[in-house]
Amino acid sequence: MATLRIEGIEKSFAGKKVLNDVNLEIQEDVFTAILGRAGSGKTTLMKIISGTLRPDKGKVYLGDKDLSNVPPRNRRIAMISQGYNLYPNLTVFENIASPLRAERRPDEEVKQRVTKQAEILKIDHLLEKHPYELSGGEAQRTALGRALVRDADIYLLDEPLTGLDYKLQEGMTHELKEILSYEHLNRINLLYATPNYQEVLAMSEKTILMVDGRVLWYGKTLEGYRMPPNVEFARYFYSPSMNLFDSALKKVNGKLYLYASDQINLPVDHLKGKFSGQEYILGLHTHAFNLEKGKNMMPVTFFLTLADVTPAGTVLHMEFNGKKINVYFPFPQDFKRGDIELYVSPEDFHIFDKKSGRFIMTYRGD
Repeated sequence: MATLRIEGIEKSFAGKKVLNDVNLEIQEDVFTAILGRAGSGKTTLMKIISGTLRPDKGKVYLGDKDLSNVPPRNRRIAMISQGYNLYPNLTVFENIASPLRAERRPDEEVKQRVTKQAEILKIDHLLEKHPYELSGGEAQRTALGRALVRDADIYLLDEPLTGLDYKLQEGMTHELKEILSYEHLNRINLLYATPNYQEVLAMSEKTILMVDGRVLWYGKTLEGYRMPPNVEFARYFYSPSMNLFDSALKKVNGKLYLYASDQINLPVDHLKGKFSGQEYILGLHTHAFNLEKGKNMMPVTFFLTLADVTPAGTVLHMEFNGKKINVYFPFPQDFKRGDIELYVSPEDFHIFDKKSGRFIMTYRGD
């Protein structure tokens, strides 16, 4: 095993740059996720790592070995994509065994490794079935088994859960983490691409955030979630996005405030050494709103335009001073269109410099 290094990778299609000077050093033995919306460049980057697509510029290294001129079949890279691409005429057993057959492994070894992999994935009772007889979750496990049964240096999982319905996604997120931790996590380079930040939070130790073909951030997943490093991260990492309020330093009755509105203003006399400019952005997670007032919470009135109610929770789409605001409650509940008063804690606000976009601090009271 060795560190995967990506240096200066660029790629364009029809004159449009899809990857823009991508530089990464991805450690072995760490579950690393690539998070990005459709069109961010995740799949293109994975194809370049696997060797099925050549970059216009840049190189991929595994340790000190330059993979640029190494054909895909010799890169010891296993990849599973969203479409699964199972062989319809082969049984589950033979689908999983296919990469071992291609390597001309002995029949007894093939049988042992496929059987063991199927047991780990809990599909050993399906080995004689064909893909058309499988559910979405069973097909997903089969494709995963075909990738993991190989002796590979790098495993690439490109949106493996995207094709599943909500309940299957929820169940497989937890199963996938258990499977990879149990059998493989401590001895492989693993890259997992997804547009779903909840999958990233549930599974990965480190996250690469990609936006418009560039790496916006790379670091420890939970640290980034708790303290977003910049405004762009706050806009793209979460779904719905973090709520952002324009604010400015303002004196009221001799006291200094970060002032966004008459309802959202934070006293900062005790923090004035942290601020060098005048304009700032206050960020607030969608889950940082409350229906009932708690200690030191401030009431804020919003105009509710729509409530999306699902078994997993409720997202409120609201307006505040001409801006769209999203709020998430982890329970289904009916809300009526119109004014609604919610409560927020000052300590839940993240403060960013408006000019540079950089994170300054999470607010703390005096």
